[in-house]
Amino acid sequence: MARFVLEIGTEELPPRFFAPALSQLRSSGEGMLRGARLSFSRVTVYGAPRRLAFIAENLSEQQAPATREERGPPARAAYDADGNPTRAALGFARRHGVAPETLVVRKDDQGEYVYAVIREPEAPAGEALAARLPSLIAGLSFPKMMRWGSGSLRFGRPIRWLLSLLDDQVVSFELDGIRSGARTRGHPTLADGMFALACAQAYEGALRERFVIVDPEVRRAAIDQQLQEAAQAADARVVDGGLLEETTFLVEWPTAARGGFDPAFLRLPRPVLVEEMQHVQSYFPLEDQRGSLLPQFIAVRDGGADHLDTVVSGWESVLRAKLIDASYFFHEDLKRPLADRVDDLRGVVFQEQLGTMYDKVQRVRRAAAALAQQIGLEAGKREALDRAALLCKADLTTMMVGELPRLQGTMGCEYALASGEAPDVAKAIGEHYRPRFAGDEVPATTLGRLLAVADKADTIAACFSAGLLPTGSADPYGLRREATGVVAIVLAMNVSISIGRLLDACLRELGEQQRLPRPAPEARAAALEFLRQRLATYLRDAPPAGAGVRYDLVEAALAVGFDDLRDAAERAKALQMLADSEPEFLPIVIASTRASNIARGFDGGAPDERLFEHEAERALWEAYKQLLPTVDQQTEVSDYVALFRTLGRLRGPIDRYFDDVLVMTEDERLRRNRLATCWTINQLFRRIADFSLVVQS
Repeated sequence: MARFVLEIGTEELPPRFFAPALSQLRSSGEGMLRGARLSFSRVTVYGAPRRLAFIAENLSEQQAPATREERGPPARAAYDADGNPTRAALGFARRHGVAPETLVVRKDDQGEYVYAVIREPEAPAGEALAARLPSLIAGLSFPKMMRWGSGSLRFGRPIRWLLSLLDDQVVSFELDGIRSGARTRGHPTLADGMFALACAQAYEGALRERFVIVDPEVRRAAIDQQLQEAAQAADARVVDGGLLEETTFLVEWPTAARGGFDPAFLRLPRPVLVEEMQHVQSYFPLEDQRGSLLPQFIAVRDGGADHLDTVVSGWESVLRAKLIDASYFFHEDLKRPLADRVDDLRGVVFQEQLGTMYDKVQRVRRAAAALAQQIGLEAGKREALDRAALLCKADLTTMMVGELPRLQGTMGCEYALASGEAPDVAKAIGEHYRPRFAGDEVPATTLGRLLAVADKADTIAACFSAGLLPTGSADPYGLRREATGVVAIVLAMNVSISIGRLLDACLRELGEQQRLPRPAPEARAAALEFLRQRLATYLRDAPPAGAGVRYDLVEAALAVGFDDLRDAAERAKALQMLADSEPEFLPIVIASTRASNIARGFDGGAPDERLFEHEAERALWEAYKQLLPTVDQQTEVSDYVALFRTLGRLRGPIDRYFDDVLVMTEDERLRRNRLATCWTINQLFRRIADFSLVVQS
């Protein structure tokens, strides 16, 4: 058994590239080994700024034996009357490199055929890997791909070396002019260039001797320990915000140190200070035990402790310049009330076909008013919502947001409060971009939620009306994120909102602005289907992101309606609960499906009881009438678990009905009446779902 190490040496990769790249490298690498018929005990993947590594432990040194079968001519054409192989059999055997006497005859659904049983060659592991490694590397994808030089390879960053060792032997291959070998590189400033690795077993240790911690988990733990020690020395806490994960892939040999800045800058809003330190400079802010920011930070150097005081001084100088600029922007912005900036939005383009941000604000106001009307928002709150909608984009014209775009909305809240706006208006402005990314929290306030839904719905409606649709590889307007945000917020609000009526309000305003390139019905239908897909994805995703509902149950629930997202979600979750815990779930589903299948295509209508000929017809109809009041009540309160169990009492009458009654009789009058019975029964079940879409196994 051997150890195999593949290292892809690159120019510095961005931190966000690593999670998808390492996941692909692991899964594709394991698939490569299995496809090569090489056994292994464990696969490990490493990532550092200048390298990706794939390691297989206890790799078999030889491919496992394997055979495959190739079908040839029919047996009657392969052998003559005396059982001797014909020219057809001889040619088939020669083509596949087997002796004619080894051919076998097998019978299948199409008759008897000749088969060649071919033993696959058992190549050494090195040969098997060499043939497959170029495809493994070239198959990795990144958020952004690039080419370099005169080659055709596309990768996240230029590849500079390839290390490929099976124990102490080089697995030799070439990729886009780069030949694999036993050489790798240590730290770019602390070590001396390239060096030869003696064997695969020495990989991690040899790199550590040259100041590279190649294992990201070890690197993360080292950074975290240094952060905590530096923070404890200042009696402070680290404000992370996801920066630890990013920093892990920014450095190969981390050294943390504490720096500071003028306490006078603490007069700036906390979000500004955190943004400048955390996201602009990749510094970790520090706060005291009460949660107030301190005029200190911790930064992590990719290197050793030499001249660290000079390095810290440089960090402080850079941050000081940034904070001087931020202070100037902040105080200049405060010279104008936020409301005075609304008219400036006429000069900010939202999208060429869809007008300016001022146009968008007017559409958001219309959408917000439509939402307020739907949920019966009180008059005072409606006025506050409209005010928030009017001001929600005004901070886009400020100097601070121009410099730090991630603070849009956040600075709107700050400037609204400074301008004397009501706190609930300011809070809604600050929340309305949320959720900004997967896992982000939805707005906490009712006004913030309504404003966020109105803004996101307008973006979706406007882009779909202009044909600006996301593709499989691109979503430049973030419509998937916006639609997922609408779903998450509406479900968090736990109120009934008609998404169709909301889109109608958005499209009407677009029409009045003469910015409706695509007919409204087409845009509406496409946008609704898009939202249906996002709701389905949300419901299928496992908690905590979604509800963890089985795929077929989601489709069954949404097939009977999804305009009310909350109601559709409740029906889907009820189905999952019933499927998990109700012993009679599948038998009831099967019974309901009998009625829905035979009534498919029927144009609707109630049956005429005078045309009932069989006792089973009368029994089913009586059971229907008895259950209807209870069904109506349970539907009204959305108690879908109880509703399903109530409908389950129809299972016996339905089964007897189909045992005793010929629905598709030749008598047209009776046939239509019986179809009407089935259709009416099916409409009860469709209050929950289209059960014909449930997998019956």
